[in-house]
Amino acid sequence: MVVIILFSLLAIVFFTFAAVAVLALAAHMFGWQPALGHELLLVEVTLSGQTAGFAAGFGFAWLWISDVHAVRFWRAIHWRRLRPGQVAAVLLGGTATMVAVQLLGHLLPMPSELPMDQLFTPRTIWLLAIYGVVIAPFFEEFLFRGLIYPTLRSTFQDGVASDELRAWRPLVRLLGALGVLGVAYWFLRQRVLALAVSRAHGLGGALALAACLVALALPGLPIAAAGWGLNRMAGWRRPELLAISITGLLFGLLHASQLGWAWAAVLILVMVGVALTAVRAATGSLMGSWLFHCAYNGSLFMAQFFATQGFHHFPPGH
Repeated sequence: MVVIILFSLLAIVFFTFAAVAVLALAAHMFGWQPALGHELLLVEVTLSGQTAGFAAGFGFAWLWISDVHAVRFWRAIHWRRLRPGQVAAVLLGGTATMVAVQLLGHLLPMPSELPMDQLFTPRTIWLLAIYGVVIAPFFEEFLFRGLIYPTLRSTFQDGVASDELRAWRPLVRLLGALGVLGVAYWFLRQRVLALAVSRAHGLGGALALAACLVALALPGLPIAAAGWGLNRMAGWRRPELLAISITGLLFGLLHASQLGWAWAAVLILVMVGVALTAVRAATGSLMGSWLFHCAYNGSLFMAQFFATQGFHHFPPGH
């Protein structure tokens, strides 16, 4: 499963990076600013890259699980039908969670504007809504609750043997390369969106890049540290709680760059990630967390629909 997870993440970063790089090159060659009138093109290119990456990871996982492990794919990722009552419960839960998150946002020091807000305009909103409600929830649930969560639960239940750790070396190097691409993508995205990079964000990016380069050059160091930490946590005998918590944390961190690394906004997404993983654990089905995710995102866009009078009147600057 670790190979599938890393390949999926690498594919997402690679295709998204490639799409945004092509857009940045076109902007430089033709002398236009994507952030000042080409929002729709920017959204189309970015979402196309992300979708291509998700699809590549999904296809690789399908082939790997079906051929190498000789297991039915949908069974392996725990995609099981729910009873009508369960469907109604998770849809209602997703909607209620959205309302609770909005109320919590008024109590926390949320930033007045997030980097992703610049992409929400009357020209782009319908494309973003379709992607956010239909496409993104499925692929994100497949990655986080279909692959990462059960892998973490198994790890925290059984621990990690030294033989397994030695086999991680090429994977850690791959993860380091993935991190380098991710940092490069973030800086390129800031440039394309004409967003300023603060000193703190620049320092954080430099430290992340240094850590990724260490993983590339000296994979034994992070492997030893990870093995020690995982085995210590496995000794706590709380595999379900640890897997749910860490999967939620990773889910929030995945969206951190879209939120400008604002701690309050990231914290809320971590809590949403924990709720999604808890639904997956409670229902025993990936379908449960997927429906919850669709309801959550759909409720957000529905609230925005009414707040902007039918997606027509966004705040100044959009």
